Amino acid sequence: MKFWLLGGILITLVALLVLLGLVYQQVATIKDLSKYPPPGQLIDVGGYRLHLHCKSQGSPTVVMDYGLGGISPLWHWVQSEVAKFTSVCVYDRAGYGWSEPSPHPRTSLIMVQELHTLLKKGGIAGPYLLVGHSLGGLNMRLFASQYPSEVVGVVLVDAVPANVYSRLGNEFRENMAATRQMFRSLSIISRLGILRLLLQIKGSDVAPEFVQKLPPSVQSVVLAKFLPQSFNTALAESALMKKDAALVSQTSFPSHLPLVVISHGLNMFSGQNVEVSESIWRQLQAETSELSTSGSLQIAHSSGHNIHIDQPELVVDAISKILQQTNLKEKTNEKL
Repeated sequence: MKFWLLGGILITLVALLVLLGLVYQQVATIKDLSKYPPPGQLIDVGGYRLHLHCKSQGSPTVVMDYGLGGISPLWHWVQSEVAKFTSVCVYDRAGYGWSEPSPHPRTSLIMVQELHTLLKKGGIAGPYLLVGHSLGGLNMRLFASQYPSEVVGVVLVDAVPANVYSRLGNEFRENMAATRQMFRSLSIISRLGILRLLLQIKGSDVAPEFVQKLPPSVQSVVLAKFLPQSFNTALAESALMKKDAALVSQTSFPSHLPLVVISHGLNMFSGQNVEVSESIWRQLQAETSELSTSGSLQIAHSSGHNIHIDQPELVVDAISKILQQTNLKEKTNEKL
């Protein structure tokens, strides 16, 4: 009898702790909405709103898309510098940051369509210079293929190669499996308020290293957006990444577009075959650069996967290079 009584008390205590965690997370999330309002606009793209944050003026407009699980402030270093010489826009894909969830599957094709609608409804006219990191690189390759007349160039920042599953299958699948497990765990502990409590106690010390490299003010915003919805969105996107890669591999990239591919220099993979995996990744990046008749490959020797944070100057220089090529071409056409 005492055993059942003790068990009932323990179950009740656990239930109370879970309830307290849920309430704590919900209250803190609501407070953060007023503490960290969206820096840009919330624009309806078909019954749900996406966040678009543009800076400066000039043409073409640089449009940037981040990797799996990221949010727009992660482009802070690059956006701040690019805004010094042309207009630059970052956005949050549906389900991330300040953007509302989408009722549609999280495929690259749908994400590209959403971005195109967002730019048009936001009054951001082309032409666009596209910049994509990781999964965002797959998206930007597809955007260029879908709307070639609106694009003047592409910068791929350690982008997921379209044929990665056929050429680096086991290693990449293992990497993605570990990533999905991480997002599952983060989804659970964030929903229960545990992640927020850890951040409250430890601050950015428990944040990923790439977040710690951002300015303190940006760190606070990024950490406030470590939400269950974000991690669930990342899971939904990662589940469809293989199909997205297959679609992009079958899509023709406009070979006339200037293309700069930047690949990481520090090891991203782990395990016994790390050297082989890294070598194949570099080969895939080199092959991606050959999609354009004026494509080029650059190795970010001091960077891991997040080159836009580790060495943002390389991304800025690549953007500047394509803009110079574009301006030179326009001047030549004017003379003709």
